[in-house]
Amino acid sequence: MIKQTRLATLGIILLSSSIVFTASTHSARALILDTFETLVLTSLDTIENLILNLSNDIGVMADRILLMSDDIGEMADRIVHTEELIIAGFSETGISSLILSPAEGTQVSASTPIDISLSSAAPDYLLYISNHADMSGATNALVLNNDTSTAWSRVADFATGDKLYIAIRTAGENSSSDFSNTVMLNLQ
Repeated sequence: MIKQTRLATLGIILLSSSIVFTASTHSARALILDTFETLVLTSLDTIENLILNLSNDIGVMADRILLMSDDIGEMADRIVHTEELIIAGFSETGISSLILSPAEGTQVSASTPIDISLSSAAPDYLLYISNHADMSGATNALVLNNDTSTAWSRVADFATGDKLYIAIRTAGENSSSDFSNTVMLNLQ
């Protein structure tokens, strides 16, 4: 009987400790799962807010790009209008003609003269060649009968980079013109 009592007591102790262990495990599991769930939900909220903010920023940037494209379009219209005024005023006022070719960005060689096409029929003009877009520090030479070989022979000694800028001025009986458009050329 003592043996049975001891076994019963041992059984009760084991059952009690099993219940306590199970309860504490469930509490620990619940605590861990609650913490994890909170962390995941917080992270999802943060990600959602970031995506919404990014979406708003993209919309603002798209609006700015549209405004800039409108501004660029207006500037292009002004440039075309200015070029039309230059062409229209050439014969009466000695305003320079426009360089129609070579086109902007054309590859050229320092040893091979270029062919220049102008908006006017002027066969004689001054060709200006510069290392700078504002034509500062330009060298110039007279081009007669559209033969650029003499003027272009200066390029090899003058050029300091891989880009050259050219412009022309025409001369009338009593005055010389303003600079034509400036054309950037890529030098090989």
